[in-house]
Amino acid sequence: MDDLLTAAQTRHHRSVTALVGTAWNDQSPAWERAAELPEETIRWCAAQGLFGAMIPEAYGGLGWSSVELGLLYEALGRVSASLASLINVHGMVARTLVRWGSDAQRETLLPDLASGRRIAAVCLTERDAGSDLSGISTTLDEGPDGFRLNGTKLYTTFGRRADLYLVLARGDGGQVCCLLERKSPGLEVAPMTGLLGLRAAGLATEVMRDCPIEAAAVIGRPGFAHTVLVPHLLEHGRHAVAWMAAGMLHRAFSACSAFVLDREVFGRNAVDHGQVQSLVTAMGVDLAAARGLCLTAARALDTADPVATRKVLMAKYLACQVLERHSAQAVQAMGAQGCLEENGVAAVYRDAKILNIIEGTPQLLERLLAVPLAREAAAGGPA
Repeated sequence: MDDLLTAAQTRHHRSVTALVGTAWNDQSPAWERAAELPEETIRWCAAQGLFGAMIPEAYGGLGWSSVELGLLYEALGRVSASLASLINVHGMVARTLVRWGSDAQRETLLPDLASGRRIAAVCLTERDAGSDLSGISTTLDEGPDGFRLNGTKLYTTFGRRADLYLVLARGDGGQVCCLLERKSPGLEVAPMTGLLGLRAAGLATEVMRDCPIEAAAVIGRPGFAHTVLVPHLLEHGRHAVAWMAAGMLHRAFSACSAFVLDREVFGRNAVDHGQVQSLVTAMGVDLAAARGLCLTAARALDTADPVATRKVLMAKYLACQVLERHSAQAVQAMGAQGCLEENGVAAVYRDAKILNIIEGTPQLLERLLAVPLAREAAAGGPA
């Protein structure tokens, strides 16, 4: 990928890849077995400033560009999808406050989020509302003594660990987002277990029973969440997930390549067999294509390109699709060794399915992409 980056971006990519890899490259199997990310890892992320990578320097963050952030998520994805998800969901809340929070919200919360003194999570999904968030039933009602939040949220990444939640709810004037403190009366957080992937990502259910919410904790005006705030939040998440997928595919490709170059089958190295060559070629080419789309999307975000949202959707669509396809092929090519947790490919295989669902399934992204792509192509313009 270095040939696609500037010299400064190449140095940044090598730096964050070495930083994360040196610290945690061999730890992810233990995290998977324990179904938890250790506190020492979270403290390390805080010490390295990663929780503030997406926050402006004025609030104590690193103020990294979208390209720099993407390269960080790629490096994290090489080590652990759960570790990458921690920075991602925290960043989704932080970027929402940077863009749409009030002055008081930014000044009060962003320094703590940048330093990692507080960890944030996003509460969107409900039992009957996933890709279609118009079906949420959580409510934020205003009464004589202020707002009250009621409902149940599911699959909240790092919900077990978070100190602050950004919650999507229905208000009198439409959907609204509000900030909910972990210590809020009426909030019950329960771990979710038995998941296919992201086993160390601390997923949780939040049950909210008359949780008091101050007016100062509401973000934007009523109805603003559905049309502007949540799409912006999801755009950050989709951009991060696309890069995470590229990093995870790199991990699977590296492990699979080392195996087929070393393993002898029927008197020849496995890589000398035609079927294996087809698999390796497709994996390498698709990895390069995914990285290219991710980089295009990141640069579009950095330049406020009018079609940046579409480019992010395309990157997420391709990267997660090829990750799911090729992680399965990597396990197949490595046989029994591919099924061992210590090799890392099994975890990538499980996590790949999750990444292809979160922040928008392929079917949802096709619904969002098909018409604009077709119209542009019919008009003779570039995709």
